[in-house]
Amino acid sequence: MSAPALSIAFFDPRHGLHCSARSGATLLFEGSHSNVLPHGPRIEPDGGGWSAELEGSFAVTLRPIADAAALGDGFFAHVCGVEGTVGGQAISCLGTVGETERTPRWEDLDALRSVSAIFDCDHAALAVSRRPRGVPGHGHEQVVGWVLDEGRPLPVEKTRISTVYDGDGRQRGAGLELWIPDEDLPRRVSGTVVAGSSLSMEGLDVHAAVFRWRMENRGGSGAYELWRRASDLAAA
Repeated sequence: MSAPALSIAFFDPRHGLHCSARSGATLLFEGSHSNVLPHGPRIEPDGGGWSAELEGSFAVTLRPIADAAALGDGFFAHVCGVEGTVGGQAISCLGTVGETERTPRWEDLDALRSVSAIFDCDHAALAVSRRPRGVPGHGHEQVVGWVLDEGRPLPVEKTRISTVYDGDGRQRGAGLELWIPDEDLPRRVSGTVVAGSSLSMEGLDVHAAVFRWRMENRGGSGAYELWRRASDLAAA
């Protein structure tokens, strides 16, 4: 069996430095400005975590702070503490490492959305939504969510992602509702875009955005990425 494909993201609101990177592409954000680089970083195991380096851009280590989140279809995400440098600036922040054991079958999908909202080392929410090809709308999406609460992963029975788009189909605001067993009301997360960028990759249109999130009285940062088939012109 081949090794899982790895992706990384980190969010440093103190310095306004954020990143989303995988094989073949890196998005670096500084404040509201984005820079698309046509190369991914070198990502290697490093003492129970990972090191990621893109020459001339950043070098970071990412250490898991909770058990992996299983988000369906062979995809796992790790919430991590992140240390390193970006363009010479030292950072200490939070982020994620994604492990994809099976490449998404885009002949079966119209859209895929991933959301990360990280508040501190003990609180986070993650979600992935997959829309099967040809279904009429959100009600038929397959959505998997995960919550870290007081350092403990909680089971999630049902997850909903709601999104506000601009006229070009880019995500501007979003909300998560995550239903925990035996709780009467869902855990709610709301967010607005800080910076975003759009690109095309292997027949897919990708809208990647850094978000500022709130959950109860906590503020945090994270990402909202939308991947859809290039031939799918309808808003996802």
